[in-house]
Amino acid sequence: MKTLTALEFKEKIKGTLIVQFSATWCGPCKSLTRTIESIEADFANPIYRMDIDEHNELSTALRIRSVPTLIRFEQGEESKRLLGNHPAEDLKELTS
Repeated sequence: MKTLTALEFKEKIKGTLIVQFSATWCGPCKSLTRTIESIEADFANPIYRMDIDEHNELSTALRIRSVPTLIRFEQGEESKRLLGNHPAEDLKELTS
């Protein structure tokens, strides 16, 4: 899973992608990252990671209140959001 910068984020959300907002100190974030990496090949759209501590302004603008938070973007708009750590089966709803 690739880490996005704020500049890349602005460009990438013009398409369809999923972004995991997380933090290095967050245990559930690390667990979710391992789950995503194990099934990443099953997703039709790319999945990226952004650290909320490094991108505080963006996290605030997107109303990220807890981590991990997964958001699916389509053509610049949020279409789905999942909060917390989830098993692989639950993550598949982000692709539909």
